[in-house]
Amino acid sequence: MRKSKKFPVEILFHTSSTPKVFNVTKIYTKGGLLCCQKPGGMIVKYPLCNIFQIAHRHGKHVNTSVI
Repeated sequence: MRKSKKFPVEILFHTSSTPKVFNVTKIYTKGGLLCCQKPGGMIVKYPLCNIFQIAHRHGKHVNTSVI
């Protein structure tokens, strides 16, 4: 089984003044939800209507020079 790398994600909820930082192995949307998979496999889902901003570093793309 391949070990997934974890990376930090900053989520600024519309009712917060500072972003919350989560370490995740995967992040994606499904319907009206932002899904964050934590190390160990647990997926936490947040309604997109409660989120103002999401920030994370993007890894290197395959076959490109973009970092």
